[in-house]
Amino acid sequence: MTSYEEILESAKRLSSTERLQLADALLAEDLGFGMWRDREDIADAADYASELRDAEMRTPEGREKTPEEFLRETPS
Repeated sequence: MTSYEEILESAKRLSSTERLQLADALLAEDLGFGMWRDREDIADAADYASELRDAEMRTPEGREKTPEEFLRETPS
């Protein structure tokens, strides 16, 4: 396994633009699915998020919500 120090040294060799791209990618991962990575009750974070999104798009009866219904429940 690669150590933190090795990764840090590799990152230091990146250009400023590449460092920003790396930071953006890592932040996007944490804000996307990364926050669920360490949870034992979630085996597949992407699948879990997909299921959450699917559930938000449906009524309790299972019918797909209209755009108006969906937007009405979305906080503004």
